[in-house]
Amino acid sequence: MALVAALAACTTAQPEPTASAPDASSASPTATTTPAPTASIDPAETTAWAAGTVPTSGADGFILAQNGQFQGDAPGSFSLTASTLPAGSYSVYLACRGDADTTVTLSANNDAGTTLTSGCSDLSSGITFSTTSDGTEFTLLSDSEAPVEWALAVTELLPGAEG
Repeated sequence: MALVAALAACTTAQPEPTASAPDASSASPTATTTPAPTASIDPAETTAWAAGTVPTSGADGFILAQNGQFQGDAPGSFSLTASTLPAGSYSVYLACRGDADTTVTLSANNDAGTTLTSGCSDLSSGITFSTTSDGTEFTLLSDSEAPVEWALAVTELLPGAEG
């Protein structure tokens, strides 16, 4: 009986059951203290969504595409180094979906002047990006602890990219 009383004192604030207390041999202390798991995002579903949202292989001028997810529990970041991207001008597209209040920001070569912020509304945004040296590091930052999917694509300079 002392074991049941000690476990009850350690549980998180939850309503007490109206039935009699369980037998100590059937008590499960992890059931009352384990937080609910964070919803996970299926990578295959993210890839399928990304293929319909940003330019992908086979698209005119396609250079590279990447997609992924921030699983939640903390704001996230992701870096992609495109070491073979030659100096020049490009169109860069970013899309994200998830919590409506979340934004994902893309920067190139940590340049504050070359950033694209997309609200996670399932739509693609684009900018023109120029670099004077070969190779580019793209960094994505999420401002939310909610799970978010993102898609990034780089193409030759094409109409439709704003910036």
